[in-house]
Amino acid sequence: MEREAIREWVAGRRAAGRRERLELCRRGPDREAAVRSALALIRAAGELHGWPPEADPVSTRENEIARRHWALLKQKLGARR
Repeated sequence: MEREAIREWVAGRRAAGRRERLELCRRGPDREAAVRSALALIRAAGELHGWPPEADPVSTRENEIARRHWALLKQKLGARR
């Protein structure tokens, strides 16, 4: 009987999950909760690692490459005028 009880429990959990997803779809996103969660994550990151966070060397390098390309593009497009 234990196997059947487990199957019923799993079926119930799946049905509950479907109902929860339908309700979330009907209500739409909770913007206030999203902002609270984002601020909590920022606060937690600050407590764990300090604020502002250290610069990421990969992002820094990619940003510099993008700036150089943008400057080159502006220079070439400006020469056409």
